[in-house]
Amino acid sequence: MWYFYSPSIIYGEDALDFFFNIHGEKCFIVTDKVVKELGLLKILTDKLEEHGKNYEVFDEVVPDPRENGVIKSKQLCFTYQPDIIIALGGGSVIDTAKATWALYELPQYTIDELALNPELFKINTGKKAKFVAIPTTSGTGADVSLGIVISRFEEDQNVWRKMEIPHSGLIPTFTIVDPVFPTKMPPELTASTGFDALAHSLENIISVWRNDISDGLTLKAVEMIFKYLPIAYKDGNNKEARDKMHLAATLAGLAFSNSMAHIGHSLGHSWGSIFHVPHGQCVGIFLPFVLQYCMNDPNQGEKSVEILAKLAKQLGWAKWDDDLKKAANSVIDKVTELQEQINFPKTLKGFGIPRSDLENNLDILVSLCFQSPVCTASPRSPNTEEWKKLFIYSFEGKNIDF
Repeated sequence: MWYFYSPSIIYGEDALDFFFNIHGEKCFIVTDKVVKELGLLKILTDKLEEHGKNYEVFDEVVPDPRENGVIKSKQLCFTYQPDIIIALGGGSVIDTAKATWALYELPQYTIDELALNPELFKINTGKKAKFVAIPTTSGTGADVSLGIVISRFEEDQNVWRKMEIPHSGLIPTFTIVDPVFPTKMPPELTASTGFDALAHSLENIISVWRNDISDGLTLKAVEMIFKYLPIAYKDGNNKEARDKMHLAATLAGLAFSNSMAHIGHSLGHSWGSIFHVPHGQCVGIFLPFVLQYCMNDPNQGEKSVEILAKLAKQLGWAKWDDDLKKAANSVIDKVTELQEQINFPKTLKGFGIPRSDLENNLDILVSLCFQSPVCTASPRSPNTEEWKKLFIYSFEGKNIDF
């Protein structure tokens, strides 16, 4: 038996008008300074005022959101006592708002307990407040997913660790996917978030938890990303490209939330924790190496090859009578071609990080990977040496041969 988790999704031009249908008077808005400076917060607050709703704003979210920021947001939320919580921003904002919502609904628990207590999967949020996610970037999928990522400082390791917290109670009540919001994204952010959506798609389609619904969503998401990401990158004012990429990110988010991304995100979270590189760039660089690694599995590799070959043939990247391995490799070729089209870094070395820094941090990077829950969904499970080699090969840009 399968469960498919999803918020109610309102998408397309003027989707923000749906607030007229959301009952509640007091809105607690979680956002960041950039969203505010770009004028996107005013678009939302004008709409709330138009519909007679009051609001309080917390705008102190930072990239790779930290536990202390969640606690501060929670405290302000408790003081205000809203009946609607709104996340307006990218993945960091939405994750902070989700954590705030969970702690507001379940004040008897700490973030630790949200992360570790499986009993929480039986608890429903939404008794005090509805949660509305409004993404301003096109890629994270946080607006439709059941997980959050919050950074905590681990004193014994002297490192910020990204806590991956999956919890069905963290699925938003409503998601408003309005293309008015991502139009202000600069090209580099467009590329980074777009590759985050692509990583969600291509990791989840070979996940051990993949299913027919997630496969269908992935197929459409991948098709849209390859068609519209280069256009949105080159011309941020292209309305159709922005609209389609915004929706593609949501489709990819629904897919991976119900089948899971895996070791590409374990690698990406670890690298981002140590070197503070944007998440989308991390997982985007690891993506072709992870696909190669899973295809090379001596036990289950044929299954990954078969799945990727079918995807390539469905999208017209390979002929139906092509050899399976050849067809599967065409997916990796298309990924690297897309990287070139949008000036996306292909290797970890491209960040300007010295190899000595990689070598000095290799043990802690691997330790963080082993602590990542999402790696359990991978069709192939790396051992310590394989984790190390994945980092090294991705740093150098070397084809996976193990």
